[in-house]
Amino acid sequence: MSRSGKAVHGGLEWPVQLASAASIDRPLQEGGPWIVAINGVPKARVSSDVADVLKAVDGSMQPAQIAQLLGPLWTPADVEGIVRQLAHTGIFDDGAGPAETRLVQFRPPFTVQFTLFNPAQLLESFRPAVTAMIRPAGAVTALLLLLSGLIGASFAGPSMWRVLSTPLPLEAYLYVVAAMFASTLLHELGHGMALTYFGGTPRRIGIMLFYLSPAFFCDVTDGWRLSSRRQRVFVALAGPLVHVALGSIVMAVQVFLPESSVKDAAVLYGLICYAVAVLNLFPFIKLDGYVALMSAVDLPHLRKKSIDALADVVSSRVLGSRRCIPNQGLLPWFGLASFLSGIAFMVIGYQRLVPIFLQLGYAGHLVVFGVLCLLLVMAAKGVVGFFRAATKNGSPAWRRVLVVGLGVVAAGALMASIPVRPVTVAGYTYINGELNIVASLQGSGAAFEPGDHVTLQSQGMIIHENLGRATIGDPPPSNAMAALDTIAPVALAGNNLPVLAYPSELESGMNLSSSGRAEVTSQREMSLGEWLLDTAMNSPLWPVQSGQTTESKGGHS
Repeated sequence: MSRSGKAVHGGLEWPVQLASAASIDRPLQEGGPWIVAINGVPKARVSSDVADVLKAVDGSMQPAQIAQLLGPLWTPADVEGIVRQLAHTGIFDDGAGPAETRLVQFRPPFTVQFTLFNPAQLLESFRPAVTAMIRPAGAVTALLLLLSGLIGASFAGPSMWRVLSTPLPLEAYLYVVAAMFASTLLHELGHGMALTYFGGTPRRIGIMLFYLSPAFFCDVTDGWRLSSRRQRVFVALAGPLVHVALGSIVMAVQVFLPESSVKDAAVLYGLICYAVAVLNLFPFIKLDGYVALMSAVDLPHLRKKSIDALADVVSSRVLGSRRCIPNQGLLPWFGLASFLSGIAFMVIGYQRLVPIFLQLGYAGHLVVFGVLCLLLVMAAKGVVGFFRAATKNGSPAWRRVLVVGLGVVAAGALMASIPVRPVTVAGYTYINGELNIVASLQGSGAAFEPGDHVTLQSQGMIIHENLGRATIGDPPPSNAMAALDTIAPVALAGNNLPVLAYPSELESGMNLSSSGRAEVTSQREMSLGEWLLDTAMNSPLWPVQSGQTTESKGGHS
């Protein structure tokens, strides 16, 4: 007996009871799984027998009493084992009080969700429409719509490259942003309508930051109560199908529009819709394709389990810890793909977004600095958790110390040995045969030097076509004014920005536009560590260091 008078069995104090926020949800269809949930969020799938045990755990009976209540096939050890296996889900009352349903929730690895409302009643009203679409006539209509969109895309072929590789009017981007906002909401409602059609209940809908990108979400985790894998897969793919339908409609309609910013916006929006649908099928990030795969193989929390399996293998072979779950098949390989994909996803986003933010001065550098700090904290937390788990599983201390030491030495060697030629994103102006490379006065404090190589490109939203090459000249830079599309893919007449203009010599290139994008590659080669230090010291966040660095480069400020 414990000091409180409760019996202790297997590390748990009996009698136990369910937490006030916990629920045992019955299957939506015959033969489906029971769901253990907290505040409506599924934590585990269980059989009907296990559900009977959980429903009998009322905080007043011991394991022997529950076994007697359930019948002769049950033993106290069976009851204790079930409770022990599910204790990690947090469904049992630990005396901490009822868990709150939070409006803001963090979902690993890099998602923050803001709940807006419960969409169940709204989506129930769409059930007749979904029923009509799933009929054979609806499927035929969908195929015809897709064919019309592909035909429309073929007609738009000549203008696609221009739309993707050159600046568009501001109103075109505003049209696209508004349309994408609406289509993302429809995408999530598509998931919810599919789940509602099969008898499930979407619990909440809201806005989230997904790898720093804003998006809507619809909580369809209730789909795990469906007994049919095919139905769960359809719920997951309903969202991408919505984007395919919207893209097809717009691509078909744009054929009949006159040349205008509206037509350009329609082509860009249609392409983005198709791209979003394809991207969502990627199975190694928590997108719709991952949910569809997880549903098809009927393995909840597939990504977490696979990354845990990968960590288990690495910990065993590198740190000498005991394997927790032997013979895990392909799970570690899927975990490796998921781990690398998550890193690649963030690196690509970094490469696309950070150069834009760095040209926004102090505020942009502050955003980049905050994101980097957050990523470093998450990485440190993951490493610490990995070593703690290895310690718990019997990893010898000398191996952990050796691995940490080798890791530090390897990181230092890479920082010192990897050569880097810094590349800075800037803009160019080409007027009356005079070429100037221009940088925003609010951008990075790094200066260009005579002899730096320049790649002249088109200033597109998606594509940057190489147009020519140039070299930074000897004359010192001067203050000037340049069009907005030198630093952003927006064509806005009469909107000039103050810039620092570097006279340059054109080496190759024909039919250059009057302005565009430029990538300046420094002729100075430095190590990766030196480049990181130089980048940090030239940030507007540290004005003293920035000024000193600028002066040391011959007055190019």
